[in-house]
Amino acid sequence: MRFVGHDIPELSLTEIMQETVLATIVFLHFRLAKMDESMRYCNILVGGFFLTMLIRELDALFDLISHGSWVWFALITALLALIRPVMHFRATLEQLAKYTQSPWYGILLSGLLAVLVFSRLFGMQVLWHDILEHGYMRVVKNAVEEGSESFGYMLCLAASLGYYVTFHTHARQKQSLRAA
Repeated sequence: MRFVGHDIPELSLTEIMQETVLATIVFLHFRLAKMDESMRYCNILVGGFFLTMLIRELDALFDLISHGSWVWFALITALLALIRPVMHFRATLEQLAKYTQSPWYGILLSGLLAVLVFSRLFGMQVLWHDILEHGYMRVVKNAVEEGSESFGYMLCLAASLGYYVTFHTHARQKQSLRAA
């Protein structure tokens, strides 16, 4: 695809879906950070982490500015996401410990492992050259890599949605108890 006179090779339905999923995860956690003071710093960290991942996924778009410029945007985002949680270090640690007790934490962690480890291992060209030898086709490697990456992102989305719904359920219960 061409955009403002530049080719953008990483534009596919899969990439758009992954970026949309990441944007949704970021939105959910930043919304929770605003709504839930008791888990604010944890959600800022999680939202900032996924925003950094989104910036990385959008690297082709940032290459229109300058090749590799996504790194600077990701670093700035990571630093900004760390400011308040670091300023409230003890509260942040308590919130992170509480988050690890949530059933959604395991699902989120599984999704991150699928994206950051599994998809990278299964995306190694040397692996596919050894398996397929002379029948190597890059499209097979890409399909497996992008498929496992998408699976991981969907797990992260499911965990984030579950956590968001759980928060709303607890908030409604507290509200109805106060009204009674």
